[in-house]
Amino acid sequence: MLYRNLFLILCSLCLAPQTKAQNFTADFIKTVSLKTNNSNNLNPIIELGDSIYISFDDLEADQKNYYYTIEHCSYNWEISDIITTEYIEGYASYEIQDFKNSFNTLQQYTHHYFQLPNENTRIKISGNYLLSILNEEDEICIQRKFVVYEPLVIINAKTIRDRTIKNVDKKQVVQFSVFHPEFKIDKPSEDLKIKILQNNDWNFSLQDIQPKFYKKNEIIYKHHQKTSFFGGNEFLNFDSKDLTSANIYIARTTLKEKLYHTYLYTTNPRVSYPYTFYPDINGGFHIRTLNGFDQSIESDYSWVHFSLETNSAAPTKENVFVYGAFNNYAANKENQLIFNERTQLLEATLLLKQGFYNYTYVTKNENNQLEKRQINGSFYETENSYILLAYYKSFGHRTDRIIGMTTIHSNSL
Repeated sequence: MLYRNLFLILCSLCLAPQTKAQNFTADFIKTVSLKTNNSNNLNPIIELGDSIYISFDDLEADQKNYYYTIEHCSYNWEISDIITTEYIEGYASYEIQDFKNSFNTLQQYTHHYFQLPNENTRIKISGNYLLSILNEEDEICIQRKFVVYEPLVIINAKTIRDRTIKNVDKKQVVQFSVFHPEFKIDKPSEDLKIKILQNNDWNFSLQDIQPKFYKKNEIIYKHHQKTSFFGGNEFLNFDSKDLTSANIYIARTTLKEKLYHTYLYTTNPRVSYPYTFYPDINGGFHIRTLNGFDQSIESDYSWVHFSLETNSAAPTKENVFVYGAFNNYAANKENQLIFNERTQLLEATLLLKQGFYNYTYVTKNENNQLEKRQINGSFYETENSYILLAYYKSFGHRTDRIIGMTTIHSNSL
C-alpha cells in the first residue's frame, strides 16, 4: 500500500499543469455530490476540521480504481504555488476504496464514495480547494471546487430591497458588517476581501467588495449598488422517486429501450407573469426512491424530458440551458435546449437519478455570460440564500485564508 500511495503522489505531480481551477465531469460519470454534515446542504463549504462527503456514479459499472487529489487555490481560484505539506497532513493523493454496485436497477452503475478529511488526508489550512478524481490512466474524470474556512470573525448580514426606482421590484441588496474583536486586521481595504454567492452558485457571485465605514473592531459594508443581486424567480422542481406513475410535476412516464423516460409538463416563460411564491431548495437536489432501502444504489436512472414554450419572452436566438446543482450549475451541450420544429418547443433530455430536483432555465450570450431573468423574470420577493466569505491575506503571507462565513436568506423581505 505504501508503494501504491507513493505512486499516486508521483502521478498527481505529473498531471498537466493547471493555472485555474475548473469544474469538470466525464460523460460516464453522473450524480456527483459534495455534502456537509447537514444532508440538505449541497454547498461544499465547511469549517476547518469538519467533513465533506463525496459520492458519484460510474455508469460503465466496471468497478474502476479511482483516486483523488487535492490542490490549494488562491482567492481567484488559481492553483497556488505552495507545496503540498503546507496545506495537507498525510497524502494529497489517495485511492478511493469504498464502492457499491447498483441493485435491482435497469441502469447498472457503480457508486463510489469517500469523505474528507479521513485517516489518510487532513486539511491543515483554510482556503479555496480543487478536488480532482482520476482513473487508473491518470485521466481526470471529475473536478469540483470546495471551500474551507475558520470562524475567526463574525459576519452579520441582512437583505433589503433595492432603492432605485428601476430595480425596486427586481433586486435584492446584501448589506453586512465584519466584527473582529479578537482578530487584528490592520488594512481592511487591502488585506480583507469579500465574496457573496447567490444560491451556492459561483456563476452568480460578487467579489472584491471594499469597506464603506470603519468602527472599533467593526468593518461596515453598507453598499447599495455594489452588493445588489437580481432576485430572479423561484426554482422549478420535479420528483421522480416513483418511476411508475405521473404526478403534479410529471406528465407521463414510459419504459422504452430498457430505461424509463420521464416527461415533465411543458414550462411557460415566467418573465411576463406575476411573482408566485413556491417553496424550493434553491437549486439543490436530493436522491430518493420509493422502491428500495439504500437510496444510493437502489435509485434508478431515467431519461428526463424538459420542454419550454417559445415566444417573444424567450427568443431562440439565445442559447438556453436547463440549470441547477444536479449538473454543478454548468451550461454546456449536454443540458442545452434544442428547438424542435415539429412541436415548436425548446427541448432537452437528461439522464438523471431518481430524486427531488430543483431546476431553472438560463440563457448564455455570445460573451458566455449567464442570465436567468430573460426567461424567468426577476422579483424582489424571491427567496434566495446568500453565502458571504471573508478572505484575508496580509502583507508577506503567501496564501489567502478564509476567516469567516455566514449564510442568510432573503425571505425576511
